[in-house]
Amino acid sequence: MPGANKIKRNAEEWINRKIAANLALASNWAAKLEGYMKSKAPWKDRTGNARAGLFARAERDGNDIVIRLAHTMDYGVYLELAHGRKYAILEPTARIHARDIVEGYRKLWEE
Repeated sequence: MPGANKIKRNAEEWINRKIAANLALASNWAAKLEGYMKSKAPWKDRTGNARAGLFARAERDGNDIVIRLAHTMDYGVYLELAHGRKYAILEPTARIHARDIVEGYRKLWEE
């Protein structure tokens, strides 16, 4: 059935375009979040390594697209969890931007 094959091909192409658009949006947000974390990290720099080591990246995790926020320095976990989380930046960044990220995806899927 040539008509059914064309519908299937069109659907697959649409899905691939949506996946690419979702990944592009996640990559855009990752760049914004990384910049935010580096500019707003609440600790006083001693070496600058912790701030420079903050990163955000978009990646596929199975069927999901995730934005990963992380430290590269081994003591990043202490900045995030010690001292009553006074020096945390990962979770506050995610919380502050979550609504805007979700809204961006809502708009993407309206198209």
